[in-house]
Amino acid sequence: MIELEPINSLALTLHHAPGVQALLLGSGISRAAGIPTGWEITIDLIKRLASVQGVMDAPDWASWYRDTYAKEPSYSEILDAVASTPAERRAVIHGYIEPTDDDDIRKPTKAHHAIAKLIASGAIRVVITTNFDRLLENALRDEGVEPTVIASVDGLLGATPLVHSRCTIVKVHGDYMDARIKNTEGELEIYADEFDALLDRVFDEFGLVIAGWSGDWDIALRNAILRCPSRRYPLYWASRGALTRMGEDLINHRMGKTIAVTDADTFFTQLLHKFEAIQSSSKVHPQSVAIAVAEARKISRDERLAPEWADLLAREVGSVSKFVGSEEFTKTVPNKGTMNALIEETLSRTEILRRVILVASRWGNDQAFHSIKSAISSLTFADMQRGGYTYLISMRQLAGSLCFYWGLCGSIAREDYGRVRELLTMKLRTAHERQVPAVRVMPFNTFETVDWKILDGFENHHTPASDFFAAIFDKEASDVVINPDGRSMLWDDAEFMITMEFAYDRLQLVEKSASRFWVPVGRSGWRRDSILLSDRIQTLQEEGDSSLLYKSALIGGSAAAAAPSIEVLKDYLARNIRWF
Repeated sequence: MIELEPINSLALTLHHAPGVQALLLGSGISRAAGIPTGWEITIDLIKRLASVQGVMDAPDWASWYRDTYAKEPSYSEILDAVASTPAERRAVIHGYIEPTDDDDIRKPTKAHHAIAKLIASGAIRVVITTNFDRLLENALRDEGVEPTVIASVDGLLGATPLVHSRCTIVKVHGDYMDARIKNTEGELEIYADEFDALLDRVFDEFGLVIAGWSGDWDIALRNAILRCPSRRYPLYWASRGALTRMGEDLINHRMGKTIAVTDADTFFTQLLHKFEAIQSSSKVHPQSVAIAVAEARKISRDERLAPEWADLLAREVGSVSKFVGSEEFTKTVPNKGTMNALIEETLSRTEILRRVILVASRWGNDQAFHSIKSAISSLTFADMQRGGYTYLISMRQLAGSLCFYWGLCGSIAREDYGRVRELLTMKLRTAHERQVPAVRVMPFNTFETVDWKILDGFENHHTPASDFFAAIFDKEASDVVINPDGRSMLWDDAEFMITMEFAYDRLQLVEKSASRFWVPVGRSGWRRDSILLSDRIQTLQEEGDSSLLYKSALIGGSAAAAAPSIEVLKDYLARNIRWF
């Protein structure tokens, strides 16, 4: 069995299962920013306590405290003596955290910036911290990420659910701008029931990466880890030295691994570099893509080079199939982070395949196009074992759907509506049915149970899948269309034909089996800066049998045959799109 260094194992976990590890950060993270640790604050508070008694200097302030009070220095007890109310304690802590006018130190550290980059990449989504400062929030905003911050029960009640938030920071001791911060031993012994429930969920559903935290002082937080029975994801503890006895108890309870570090800045910077290196290694080199596209453009149009085209297509289809059937195709609990990572990985793995399909659909001969149909058919993975999470089973289809859309756009760019019809109506095998037209199962919105609002940055879009994949297509469509407006129109044309043919097919299903009528509506159903779907339908009706769609045997092959489905479609759109 190969033994990896814990930091390398952690980097691989962040890559292959993004979002499943939560961070637990303590005061050590902010030390390099000039914000003192709890012990350093304790010593400074002892100095203040001594000063009011006329003692201005001592060789060892901790020893002075022991000699004077016959007890060990206690941050909680001393702070309680110096400031008796929560508001006073907040004011004291404020002075340690908020920079003065001439203070250039108290800014996010290298560790904060590295963590922010990991969060921006989707590798981490949840942070538990005992820190009062806002250095991580500031670093995240530098990366364009606005975190959900929970620093009180009030904030918890109104917070975005973990699964829908790009980043959630749980400040278990509060925020330094809030008088309700927790400092004293009594305040740290127990959390509100609502906070305990949240911590129980996080520690049960996520792995844990601990840094800058000793585990000694925060009783309620330590107890939350100990009462969690789950070990489904690993625990890593980055420690500058040997863990304390209490720390050992925690890591043994979760069967965790210790990562020896010199400081937080070095640890998180190294972790970020390793994570980015793994990501880079899995991406296709741009030069390889360019060579493959140029090769496809040449060999797909020449019958004498049919074997070379078949080899290119088979190689890329085989590579994608191997990925979908491997352990690299995540099996972990689907959440926003893991799903976005899987989509990005699939996009990377299929880039060459979908782009050679695009150019071959545009310029390739009929034999090459027939091979494209076979390639798409093989990417349905109908014979693959169906056990597991429904989201993940559906996502096996993504590679085939990408190739379907890219092939459809290439055929439209060629103005070959016969090829468009062949793609939309070709029969595919699925796990449930033997012969299904591609238009029924290939559109992104037909993926079973998948809510495309999981896509980062597209949570509030009416058509998130359409908008997201259209942006990918726009970057690659220069292989067949130079004009940006032409690339955008090409995508909308493809989605319009999908909508119309799907409606025609769906109405027949409704009439046979009393199924619910619906259609996958693309972005042109909502975009006011392009040709609206309603305008496209009106133009089609005005053209009548002279339309190229009918001449190509699409939508029933005639205006009369298409009329019933168009009327039902218009009624559906009027009820579901507010300005149709």
